[in-house]
Amino acid sequence: MTLVGIVPGRWAAADPDSMGLLWQPDGGAAAAPLPVVIALHDLTGIDSRGWHYAEHLTAAGIAVLHVELLETWDDGTGSEAPTHDVARAHARLRMVVDSLAEDARFAGAPVGLLAFGGAGQIALDAVAGAGEGGQFAALALLYPGCGAIAAAAESDDAAPRAPVLLLHGDADPANLPADCRMLAVRLARSAPVRREQHAGAGYAWDRIPYGLYESVRMPWPGRPGILVSTGHVPEAAERSAAQVAAFFTPLLLGPAPTVAP
Repeated sequence: MTLVGIVPGRWAAADPDSMGLLWQPDGGAAAAPLPVVIALHDLTGIDSRGWHYAEHLTAAGIAVLHVELLETWDDGTGSEAPTHDVARAHARLRMVVDSLAEDARFAGAPVGLLAFGGAGQIALDAVAGAGEGGQFAALALLYPGCGAIAAAAESDDAAPRAPVLLLHGDADPANLPADCRMLAVRLARSAPVRREQHAGAGYAWDRIPYGLYESVRMPWPGRPGILVSTGHVPEAAERSAAQVAAFFTPLLLGPAPTVAP
């Protein structure tokens, strides 16, 4: 797999043979192996929601690889399949992880997962169980469709083996606060969980509209064929990017050294 080097703060379309867009910290090549966060984008494909998180993470010294779990149409409006192809998404993530493990820049370094919306279930599956899930150091879930995931989390096979950060809004019909509280409780049976609720935020609060009057509806996680409206909340977007960076930094880079008095 070809990993495309992206200068922090800039982005470009990956070449056809690439599986993602890679952002590296300044001077990252000299600090190999680099810890990396795999950003699993929503089912509509890679979009600008990931850039703000990548800016915060690369500033902390962590690389970010933006990945699409399913191929999308040319206009970025949806996956090529009418429903979420779980097996194919898992296989794609497996290929990405294997490729990172074979790349000298990242081999042996901790790996985190940052999942947007409908990618949350795939990410949670990846960190669950006593086997392969142990290779991931941390998982951040952004408005993942708490109700559907909470129902799936009843099984021990769905128990995460890495710390989890769950971010959602209190005005999101696809992530009702009660459902997200239930999800946090169920995930906490096997791993540390931190849940943060953003006031006044709905689904995809971090998606910047392309125009003043743009109205966007996206796939409702866990409910194939149903769409949910989105709305940008700049304050929540900035806060969540900082929270994600603060969550991953000690888990992937280690705690900050203690300075003697």
